[in-house]
Amino acid sequence: MSTIIHTRRGRLACSLTLTALALALTASVAGAASPVITRQATSANAVFLAYAPAPPAAAKALCLVDSGVNATPDTTPGLVSATALDGGTGADVDPLWHGTIDAAIAGGAGHGVLGAWPQLRIVSVRATDIPSPGQKPTFQFDDYTKAINQCSKEIAGAEVAAIALPLSSVIPPTPDQSEEFANAVAQAQSKGISILAAAGNEPGPTQLPGSQPGILAVGAGNRGTIPCSFSPTTGLTFFAPGCGLDQIDTAGNAFCCGNGTSQASAFAAGVLVALRSYDPALTAARAVELLLSTSRNNGQLDATAAFRAAGLGAVVDAGAAATPKPPVPQPLSGAAPLPTTPAGGARRVPRPSVRSVTWRRGVLTIRLKSIPKGARLHAKVSFARRKPMNLVTKRLRLRARTPPPKRLQLRQSRGGVSSATVTVRVVRLRR
Repeated sequence: MSTIIHTRRGRLACSLTLTALALALTASVAGAASPVITRQATSANAVFLAYAPAPPAAAKALCLVDSGVNATPDTTPGLVSATALDGGTGADVDPLWHGTIDAAIAGGAGHGVLGAWPQLRIVSVRATDIPSPGQKPTFQFDDYTKAINQCSKEIAGAEVAAIALPLSSVIPPTPDQSEEFANAVAQAQSKGISILAAAGNEPGPTQLPGSQPGILAVGAGNRGTIPCSFSPTTGLTFFAPGCGLDQIDTAGNAFCCGNGTSQASAFAAGVLVALRSYDPALTAARAVELLLSTSRNNGQLDATAAFRAAGLGAVVDAGAAATPKPPVPQPLSGAAPLPTTPAGGARRVPRPSVRSVTWRRGVLTIRLKSIPKGARLHAKVSFARRKPMNLVTKRLRLRARTPPPKRLQLRQSRGGVSSATVTVRVVRLRR
């Protein structure tokens, strides 16, 4: 999700690009409970994994090299340790909770979000410094190497199966830095550890360190669009869910819709570690090969196909059988029964699947990922000094001239039945 750039002092600064900011903080679900089935799990055909039985032996660990991880109801159950290269706090030092969000995407326990594999064990290594109040954390390219070396050691008795590097760089390393990095990668691989990295959030070539040999670079995609608009594509062959994700916000609550290759790499890493935990004899190279060879739609992660190809179909079937079914809405006491089969044949109407919501130069633009056949999107736009505006459309995109919105609420209806109302955040673009 983040990109690092040089500062005037020659350091590398971790900063969200304008594109990442507009995409990553598109919309939030106000007061919503954690979804029992996340968008990313559906996109990656990985719903079963969140409800699969425990593996035959202790779960292997993911070493997450990021800005640190905060202890939240989602991260605490699987957090083995949280350390830092500088010897300081292992808590998340990024004001946007970059590392904590990635940890929850990979292994969230389901309070704010269900991770790719909630049984995942996470070893967190903070590679950034502790910034001044209000500033973003920074780190050097050498910190990639130091963190990989630290992840390669036995940490708190956890067997690390994969290392995730969600922070990407556009600054090339020196020849010495490249050699040291390559040595660290080789050492990790000799210990049976896979390394995955975010591909970056700029269209074009894969950014560092994902572009280096021995690294599985992960782009951002989804079932309908490969890749996401912000994801690199040049030389990239593997994508994991990175658009319109269910995740947590900086209060640990359910949030929609996050976007970024950082989350994509964390999700893919969670699946890979789960694969090796259910089959402890699976090598690091074979696990990566399974993810690549079973991918679909030009490289989209397919967790079900990977598990079945590994001979773990029983895990898929058991997880699918344990996956909760959507509840049937019950009428209030004394109220007329709700229709169970409204016009259009649907028993319920899903909440809006939002791709992005932006406002620029007096134009509000709402983009949906999908809309059910026969359904309508209802948008209630509230303003600071005028009455709310109600908008309706059957299309995937709605555009309307409005003053700066203060609040936006969306719902879908079909055949007299409405979905739950979702409050979303509007991203204001300056250009």
